[in-house]
Amino acid sequence: MKKLLVMLCMSIAIYSGYNMVTMEASTHWRHEQVVVHGGDTLWAIADRWAQDGEDVRAVIYRICEANKLENNTYLMPGQKLVIPVRANPEYLAQK
Repeated sequence: MKKLLVMLCMSIAIYSGYNMVTMEASTHWRHEQVVVHGGDTLWAIADRWAQDGEDVRAVIYRICEANKLENNTYLMPGQKLVIPVRANPEYLAQK
């Protein structure tokens, strides 16, 4: 299980790193905070926060980067995570 998790995170990092290089420099982000509940996985949390057409692996990568998570980190109930989310135009207009 641990090897599978490490391989998954490495694959995500490689794939997402490529995508991050190709993103526009003008992307605006907002940061949401979530509390981990029993049974939550990084994949499930990222899937809930992925926007239309967005690759869940890219969301996982951003969550790992924002929270300084290691490849073998297990989520614990009560743990708080910062979720970087692309800000939509309505959100930016409020700023």
